[in-house]
Amino acid sequence: MKKISLILLLAFSAAGIYGCSQKEYFSNVEEKKQFIEIMTASDEMIGIIDNNKEIERFVKQLDIESWSYMEQLPEDRDLVYSYISYEVIDEPLFLQDKTQSVNLSTIELYISGKGEYIIRNCVQGVETIAGISEKAGRFLNAPEDLDLNKHMTAKDILDGWGLDFYVSDSDIEKADDMESARYYEGKTSFTEEELLKTSKEQKIQFYGADKNTLLNETDVISEIAQYLNGLALDQWEYVDDAPDPGEVECQIVRFMLSRDSNKKELKEVYTQILYKSDDNYYIEEIISGEYSDRGEFKTHYQVSEDIAEYILSYLESSIE
Repeated sequence: MKKISLILLLAFSAAGIYGCSQKEYFSNVEEKKQFIEIMTASDEMIGIIDNNKEIERFVKQLDIESWSYMEQLPEDRDLVYSYISYEVIDEPLFLQDKTQSVNLSTIELYISGKGEYIIRNCVQGVETIAGISEKAGRFLNAPEDLDLNKHMTAKDILDGWGLDFYVSDSDIEKADDMESARYYEGKTSFTEEELLKTSKEQKIQFYGADKNTLLNETDVISEIAQYLNGLALDQWEYVDDAPDPGEVECQIVRFMLSRDSNKKELKEVYTQILYKSDDNYYIEEIISGEYSDRGEFKTHYQVSEDIAEYILSYLESSIE
């Protein structure tokens, strides 16, 4: 990816799925339609960062690799500023029906009673809470030092782009009113070409309730794309209080080439544990520390019975 994408960089930092680093975003810089709106705790707009070079400086000052992740915000804290990022998503891997969309993320800056700087980052429906360095905190706490555009509003810029937000429960309907719009959560569509951009070699293994029994596997890119497309990821519901895995149905492990070695070596990217609790199906996704800037990272989703049965079908027969 050649363009600096603040939203996707934050998403990768939170989940680590594609193994992209900050360095990759800061090479071969191209112009990108994005801006950051800065608001006070009382919802007063301070200004907008709409210069790509200034956005690059902003991202670097966040010092994402040093974030110390937390389960929740401390009770004794005060909201200081909110940084709301709007961006045109045009990378082919993230497009629905080859249609560009506007996505957004937020970074809220808090100061704890102990004087610590803490951020809450929400991007594409995933919330991340982290303690940040004093240097990054001072930077976010001094928006007046940024090169701000105080003569335009977010609506002015979005109207100029001529794009809308996608409504999450429809593939066609769009929201004309920015206030009523939600994050873009379109359907996934993986192609062989797109998967090869993430890793020239990949593999998926299917196990039973534990990793002692390998039931199926494939390293054929077209078959991996077929499987991923059938997962209907847009229907997975993020759950922050999911029950612990009890009645495990199966485990799926995905491998890609190591990003930290010149050796042609497949490394585990994530393990997905499909389990059942109170007649509901859940997936616990454990992302490997090598593919996440925050170490091993767990996320939970609730999925439908149809999706669970689709996954389980790969344990019963070879991939066709």
